[in-house]
Parts: sequence; structure tokens; C-alpha cells
Amino acid sequence: MRNPISQSRLFQFFGRTARDERGVSAVAFAISFAVLTPMALGVFDVYQSTEQRGKLQDALDASALYAAKSNAYTTADINTIGNKALTANLRLVHGATLTNASFVLNGTEVDATAQVALPAYAPMEYNHQPVTVNSSVQRSIDRLEVALVLDNTGSMAGTKISTLQTQAKILIDKLVTASQQSSDAVPLRISLVPFSQSVRVLGTTTLTGTGYNTASHTGPNIPTWIDPQGKAHAAAGVAFDNFDVQTDRLTMMRNIGQSWAGCIEERMAPYDISEAAPDPLIPASMFVPYFWPDEAGNKASGSQLNDYLNDVGSGTWKVKQQNHLKYAVGATVRAGTLMPGYTYGPNAGCGLQPMMRLTTNTAAIKTAIDGMTAVGDTNIPLGLVWGWHTLSPNAPLADGSPYGTTHLRKVIILMTDGANTLTTRGDNNGSYYEGWGYVWQQMISVVPGLTSSSTDAARAAAMDARMAQLCTNIKAKDITIYTIRVEVTSGSSALLQNCATTPADFYDVTNVANLGAAFDAIAGSIANLRITK
Repeated sequence: MRNPISQSRLFQFFGRTARDERGVSAVAFAISFAVLTPMALGVFDVYQSTEQRGKLQDALDASALYAAKSNAYTTADINTIGNKALTANLRLVHGATLTNASFVLNGTEVDATAQVALPAYAPMEYNHQPVTVNSSVQRSIDRLEVALVLDNTGSMAGTKISTLQTQAKILIDKLVTASQQSSDAVPLRISLVPFSQSVRVLGTTTLTGTGYNTASHTGPNIPTWIDPQGKAHAAAGVAFDNFDVQTDRLTMMRNIGQSWAGCIEERMAPYDISEAAPDPLIPASMFVPYFWPDEAGNKASGSQLNDYLNDVGSGTWKVKQQNHLKYAVGATVRAGTLMPGYTYGPNAGCGLQPMMRLTTNTAAIKTAIDGMTAVGDTNIPLGLVWGWHTLSPNAPLADGSPYGTTHLRKVIILMTDGANTLTTRGDNNGSYYEGWGYVWQQMISVVPGLTSSSTDAARAAAMDARMAQLCTNIKAKDITIYTIRVEVTSGSSALLQNCATTPADFYDVTNVANLGAAFDAIAGSIANLRITK
């Protein structure tokens, strides 16, 4: 409301000047000033309000984010932290005051509100209301189960494996730091799956002596999900015994003074690309211990690559190779190495660092990473499926939380420097013995008809096809897959690109020195703290 005394004086002034023509210009100026000045001040008020709103919003967003990152679990503590941050961050325009600010913990969200009172330069022309803004931040409380599936093949030797070891440990530290923002009691568990041509799922298991029961096929260190007899292999005609005797691989190892090193072979299809729990009534669902058979010939002559026992009986090379009678009590294994990283015997090629199950002990994971070695061919599907097994709630490990658990994320980080390989050998077997067995055993069943003379391309195509379907199966369980391809200059990256959850989750690292940058990007992607509105 205008002051009546001021209005009276203004009318008197206008009356006098109306009778004085010489005051016309002065009157015009006075009227213009009286009208335009409040308008100009009103515009300034609007400017001040807009500027202050932007400053207040930025400060509140930053303060709510800071409060959400804290380890506070009550609204009172969140409010204290948020207000301190807001006081430090807020810049007020001249004459403005912060009149109210609150930070409320609403379930998994931090909801913030702040209000600033502004000075009024044109109180008659502009409706002055306090500036009020809101912000809401979703706390990073998701629990993480992360499987590191890391290539340990022979081509990783040297700078690659040492760089991988360094950067993988840094990645773990970043995940630990991010997990500390969570209010969950167990925010992070990590598993480690080093792979090459196989995966070493257990550490050395002692089978010498009397611990293993050859009648019941059980032992104190042998998991129940292991099928030492390889019944599915026998049913498929790929057993390495051609007699009417169901051989026991662990018994044969014990007979010749060997201990199973803990490596595993691929399950028979369709279980090779499945997380289905092992069932003794379904032999193909069980897991078979890795066993490279003694190849035909006498160990003294070394006529074949892994010829570590003397043959028994006569017949073709395959008959001699499959004869179980040579694994007799007291038979001794040839000493030495058949090639770098491979010791003669049934465990040849199982020089890997053992896998580690999901654990909160990240120091132990980092110690295992330091122990990784580079040896063998590339069997990505076997490494990847065991990464899945470590995250699965199903046996054989059953360590993973149930699928669909609220605020739980399952992640696989797959790193490799090569393509799937089943190396060609110019002999009867046509390949090394690997997680898929020999190539002629056709355990890679998606492409029937593989033989000892099959090309490298045909072998790789068979493995790639299984891997492609495996990736699809894993992603169907809402598991995020990140894939990293390191220093691969030939072939297509399509397999790994398509395996990743999104194209952005595939990293093509052309120089191993940049592996850390890829891990950093993945760590940032995993962290899900964000401003929601």
C-alpha cells in the first residue's frame, strides 16, 4: 500500500508545476523516474533471485551427494553432515540469508531442501518469495558380487601378466573404496578365476596314501560334485579306456604316486554353458577331474609329447593310449618337463594359480593375483563359466546370493589377450589335451565332426559358438559382463563385443600399458551413486 502522505505531497507538486510551464521538463523527468526506477529495481530483483537459485541448487546437489557418500545411517547424522557441507559450498548474493536447510534419510535416498531469503529492492513492484530448491540422491548401497576372470595363457607372459597383476589389484582397491559408501554390512565380495586351457578349481589335493576310497570313489578332500569315473565321457564314447572297466581317474593317479592338482575339464553339452547344479543321476552335469592320459610309447623313448608311462599290451596307438592297465600300483612317472610350464604326467598343463571363491578377504585375492603364472592355450568359455559358477547360488559352489536379491549387482570382468584356441599337433591326437580333451573326442559338440585334421579355424569356430551362447545365458541372469581385449592385432573383436552387456562395456586395449585406464573406467561404471532429481 502506498503512503497517503507521500501521495498528497506528490499531488501538490503536480499542481504547482501544472501552473508553471517552465517546470514541464522537470515534471516529465520526475514521472519517468518514478515509473522506471521501480521497474529497473524489479528486474534486478528477478536477476538476483535467478542467480541465487542456481547457486543454491548447485550447492545443495553437492552437499546431498556428500552426505549420501558418508557412512551416516540416521537422519540426524545425515542432516548434520549435509548442513556443514552446504554452509561450506553455498555462495549467497549480497544481503541474502540461508533461512532453512534439511537433509532427510528416506530409505535408500537422501532428500534435501534449502531456502534462502533475498533482499527486496523493489518491494512494491515484485512479489518477493524465498528461493527454495530440492535435491535427491540415491545412496550407493548396492551389494556387489564381482568375478575377475583373467587370462593366464602363455601369451600373457612377461609385461602383460605383470601389468595385469598390478592393475587388477588397483581395481580391487577402487571397488573396496566405492563399497565403503554402502550401509550394507557386507557390501562387496570378489572371486578370482585365472584361466588358460583349464581352470584350477581346487588347490593341490593329496590323493596318495590311504585317503582316497577306490570303492566308493570318495575322499576327504574330494567334493561330492566331482565324478572321478567320467561316466558322461564313457557314455559319449570319449573315455580314454577301451575296456569294459569303468576307470577311476583319481585311483589311477594314486596308483602312480600322483596327486590331482585340482584342474577341471569342460562338462559335456549342454552343461558346458550352464550353471545347472551337478546331479549324480545326470552324469553330464557332473564335473570330471582333468587327466592328460599317458600317450602311446615307452617313456624312455619319448615318442609322443606326454609319454610318461610304459605301454601295456599291443594294438593301435589309440588302444595303447587308452589302456588303463598301465596305471598300475608302483608305476612311476617320467621326470622332467615336456615343454615350458608342463610337467610330465596327468596334471600336465595344470600349473595355474587356483581359483578363489567369493570372499570379503580382498587381501587374499590380491595375494592370489600375485601368484598368477602364464601357461597354456586359451579356453575362454571354461574360464567364463567358472566365473559364473562363483556368482551362482547353485551348486557346485552355491556362494552367490539368490538372483533378484534387492540392491544386489552381480558383475563379471573378463580379460583376455587372445582368441579361443585348441592347438594343432602334427600327430595322431591332433591337439594337446586340454579342458575339451583331445580334438578327436569331439567334446565341443556344437560342431560335430571335428577330427585330428580339423583346421584351427574350425576348432576356434566351435569354441566361439559355445562361448556366444554362454554369454547370452549369463546375461539372461541379469549379470553384467565387462570384456577387455588386450593387444590383439588380428581377427575380429565381435565375439567379445557381443559378450559384453552393452557396447560400452567392451574395451579394446591396444597397448597393455593402458589396461589400468580400462579398469578405471569399469570401476567408475560399477559405482552407481547418482543424482536422481
